[in-house]
Amino acid sequence: MKFTTASLLLPLVLATTIPALADGAGADPLVGTNWQLTNVGGTPAVEGVKSTLIVAGDGTVNGNGGCNGYGGSVKIDGDTVSFSQMRSTMMACAEKAMSQEHALHGALEATRSYRIEGQTLSLLDSSGAPVATFEAAQ
Repeated sequence: MKFTTASLLLPLVLATTIPALADGAGADPLVGTNWQLTNVGGTPAVEGVKSTLIVAGDGTVNGNGGCNGYGGSVKIDGDTVSFSQMRSTMMACAEKAMSQEHALHGALEATRSYRIEGQTLSLLDSSGAPVATFEAAQ
């Protein structure tokens, strides 16, 4: 009986594991991590204003700029990355939150590559300079 149960469960386990491995899921820490903004354009993130970035394995990106939700497409090739077709809700918020949100959107437009060191994500422009820095949220 144990052999029968195991042999019935093995195809189920393989069916749920192999597609994830084939997609490379889990291979790139950029994908699937909830990143929280710590610095944008050389300015520390505003205390109490939470800006986030989440890159999905299906080629989409979403998050919150600090006031509005945003989303779009992302293309990753090695350590190069580009964000496109970005859209956002259009609520008005406090000036500090709006300023940080606009700076984040500008940083996403300028991003050409990224670097991850430990729990820190740096989005880099065409010269390799950081335009935004994030920490992996717990």
